Amino acid sequence: MMSDRRDHIEPHAHRFDLDEVMRLTAVVGSVAFATWILTSSVGVLSGYLAMSPSATLRFLSAVSVLMFARRTYWAIREWRWGKLPPDERFGFSDPLGEHGRASDTGSQQPRS
Repeated sequence: MMSDRRDHIEPHAHRFDLDEVMRLTAVVGSVAFATWILTSSVGVLSGYLAMSPSATLRFLSAVSVLMFARRTYWAIREWRWGKLPPDERFGFSDPLGEHGRASDTGSQQPRS
């Protein structure tokens, strides 16, 4: 089955997708946060680990940036899309409204 995927290569298979990268960083941040909670709670409860406040604050701020960057990105995109008219937002803008018809501009083609 793996050889079937190698035979079929899409022309844009290596295209950079910012949303996919941001989704992956959010997943990595969530996994890192869950791992940190498990190891620190087990370490503190068993007495093997002591928490360093400055390192904890740096780690939690980095994880929060990783986890909430995608949501912020989508909020900004929705805000920008909200300012556009519905036709332009979904790609259905009227080409005649932008360029006009020949009869509207007064320049008509001669009849043969």
